[in-house]
Amino acid sequence: MSTRLADSLWPACLSALHLDRFLAGELDELAARRVRQHVLACSRCAGAVEGMRAARDEPLPTLRVVPLAPRARRWPRAAAAGIALVAAASLLLVVRTPGERPKGPGVGLRMYVEHGGEVRSAVPGEVIAPGDAVRFAVTTPKKAYVAVLSLDAEGRGSVYFPLGARAEAVEPGGEVALPLGTRLDATVGEERIVGVFCSSPVELEPLRIQLERGIALAPEGCQVTRWSFVKR
Repeated sequence: MSTRLADSLWPACLSALHLDRFLAGELDELAARRVRQHVLACSRCAGAVEGMRAARDEPLPTLRVVPLAPRARRWPRAAAAGIALVAAASLLLVVRTPGERPKGPGVGLRMYVEHGGEVRSAVPGEVIAPGDAVRFAVTTPKKAYVAVLSLDAEGRGSVYFPLGARAEAVEPGGEVALPLGTRLDATVGEERIVGVFCSSPVELEPLRIQLERGIALAPEGCQVTRWSFVKR
C-alpha cells in the first residue's frame, strides 16, 4: 500500500489531468483560455491550481509523505488536502524499456520508481523499498478512461489513480505520465497492480472491493493489465 490521505477526494471540478496539462502549457489557446477563465471564477479550482503550482516549484523530488490515519487505506494520496502532486515528466520519463501489455492491442502501464534521488523504470516482480516514490505512465492508442488500482500484501485495496471516484479520461499517446505521485508506506510484501483502460468512466469503489474479495477484475468495456512488485 501507499501513503495516503484518508477518504480525500479531488476538490476541484476540473480534473487533475486537465489542470496538469493547463499548467504544463499543453492545451491549445482556446482550451487554455477557458480553463483560465474558469479558475478565476471557481475557488475550488483556483485552490487546486495554487497547490499544483506550489508542488511544481519545489526542488525535486516533489513527492511527499502524508501521515497515514489508522485503517484509512482506500485512496492512496501524495498531497495534502487532496491536491494532486505534480512531478516533472522529464525526471520520470527518461528510461524506456518494454513493459507488460494486456491481451488486446496497444494499451500498456508502466511504473517509475524514485529511490535515493534517482528514477528508474520498474519491471514486474521488482523489489522496491518502503518510502520509495512511484508514478505511473500509460500507453493507449485511443482515448480511454484509465485507473490504476492495487492490492497490498495485507489484502487492502487502493486506487492510485485518479483522485476521483471514476476512471479518468486520458488522450491517445505513448508514455503519458499520470499526474499523481505516491510515496510507499511501510507495508511489506507483494503488491499487485491493476491498470484498467475503459470505454467509459467506470466507478472505482466496486472494483476496489472486488480486489479485496479476490475477484479478478474484468469490467465490461475495459482492457486490464496486471503485474506486481515486492516491497521490502
